[in-house]
Amino acid sequence: MKFNDLFQKTIKYFPSEIDISEGKIIEETGGFRSESLFKARKLAESSSENEWEDLLIWNIYQMLHRKARSLFNSKKSNIMIVNNSIDKSNLKKMYLAALNVEGYEDMLKEYIKNN
Repeated sequence: MKFNDLFQKTIKYFPSEIDISEGKIIEETGGFRSESLFKARKLAESSSENEWEDLLIWNIYQMLHRKARSLFNSKKSNIMIVNNSIDKSNLKKMYLAALNVEGYEDMLKEYIKNN
């Protein structure tokens, strides 16, 4: 599976913009929660066609979550532009790291062969 092809298909499962104005910092854990970001991830997961996409959706969500938290804390914007919030080079590294865990050995071999 070629990463660029996978990314171009999978990113379409997410909305182009996500309103994070209802986000909140969770006092007990210091975490961040945005219902609209969570719903965007669930929508993307419902469109996924295979395990390759499932994993990339999770990685995209992780990256978007970090960006949403940063935007929320900075109070610069309540709207997160999804494509502008993704560093594709870092996302590719995250994806490769995610494939380097137990249970993904066959996918990792195929990924390395094609990328």
